[in-house]
Amino acid sequence: MMSLTSVQQRLSLCIQTLRQEIAQHPDGQCRLPRFDSHLFQCKGTRLADYLQEIEQNFQRLCVDKDDVIRSAWLAERLVDQIAALQREASTQQLRLRREQPQRHPRETKYQEYREYERRLQVMIDQREQRLAEAETLAVQQQLKKDLEILEGRMARCRQAIRSVEWALSLQGRD
Repeated sequence: MMSLTSVQQRLSLCIQTLRQEIAQHPDGQCRLPRFDSHLFQCKGTRLADYLQEIEQNFQRLCVDKDDVIRSAWLAERLVDQIAALQREASTQQLRLRREQPQRHPRETKYQEYREYERRLQVMIDQREQRLAEAETLAVQQQLKKDLEILEGRMARCRQAIRSVEWALSLQGRD
């Protein structure tokens, strides 16, 4: 099992990387909050708002070293928040492309599906890693359920990719 100090170091490195990634993207505002209220308390519309909450939670983790149960819960929550914000930050380029006029909507859709497939694979890999490290049966069952849901999404995504590829192949014949 990892020590709290090593967990804090890894989280700190992830937060630094995330901060740099968010700084590279324009942080346009959305009309609605970007995440579920169970994951973030923040109701902001900018990525920086959510990064700030992550940094505050990290500070709490560093302060609450004596309460092992709370620290473990907070560390797991931070991992989930960081992963969600990383996924959202990685979609910023897609959002910019959607706002620009497109000549070939099928090709754009194909690229979007491929990017979604890549992000789904990252989420599946993360869940599989966490499942391998899970210590309690309840956590294992939840991760297996999450994996089933993600694999269903992946199957639908790949079907959509095949449909677009088929449409593009027909378009190429014309």
